[in-house]
Amino acid sequence: MKIKEALGFGIDALTYGLYLQDDKETKRHIESDVYFLLTSLLNSNRTYIKTNPDKELSKEDEEKFKSWLARRLSLEPVQYISGETEFYSLNFYVGKGVLIPRQDTETLVELVEKHFHDKKKELLFMDLCCGSGCIGISLLKTFPNSNCVFVDKHKAPIEYTLKNIKRHELEKRAKVIESDLFSTLNKDLRFDAIVCNPPYISPQDLKSVSMQITLFEPIEALKGGTDGLYYYRQVADSGQRFLKPSAPLFMEIGYNQSKDVCQIFKNWDKTTIHKDLTGNPRVVKALRPN
Repeated sequence: MKIKEALGFGIDALTYGLYLQDDKETKRHIESDVYFLLTSLLNSNRTYIKTNPDKELSKEDEEKFKSWLARRLSLEPVQYISGETEFYSLNFYVGKGVLIPRQDTETLVELVEKHFHDKKKELLFMDLCCGSGCIGISLLKTFPNSNCVFVDKHKAPIEYTLKNIKRHELEKRAKVIESDLFSTLNKDLRFDAIVCNPPYISPQDLKSVSMQITLFEPIEALKGGTDGLYYYRQVADSGQRFLKPSAPLFMEIGYNQSKDVCQIFKNWDKTTIHKDLTGNPRVVKALRPN
């Protein structure tokens, strides 16, 4: 099977086996999935796929590609199938038990980058609810003289964070702690910034989350208590003691949570809401009072 044949085969398989709508947006998603799987399979990029249409796949790669398509037809995310994804122009390992990083979350990293103008500054970050470690690792790559403490209460995210730290050769600048938020952290620690993408979906909103997510991604990484705001309350109550005076906190929020989150952080300074590229509220930024 040639690359161009694999591309056509994959698009047809997903078109007829997975998607029912025949519109441009659906076709774009199908094509994106197939390109993602092929580029991961061949350790390449779209340019390579497009400029080498007649290159033959090995028998092993052909069988693997077909097995990957079968997994995709069961709704398994392509990132889990390939075992990795891209975030902030970096590659990360992902898999069962860890939430797949979303492009919207890059807004949070961009805000931290804007806040600290001097990239050479020695900073200490905390990546709370770290998941795959993508936020903290992106910051360590952006601020090469900085260090980061990664915190999560679940074993799978801890394991993936450690793998991704090793992948990016950041072992000397990273520490990983298994903790339920701040519960087991050294109370003397003071950070230049805390970043956090917490679970923030309410039981009501969880009903509208796509089956692809609820079937495969960890529910515990989505559920934010009875109203989706549990983690904001916890961080607002306890986070200040781990920040230096006037240091910032950045937390991802749901599209409909701005008003409630601002109220929760009323005892912090300069609480602001920032939108993502689609125009939805995405990040709350608040400073520890001086």
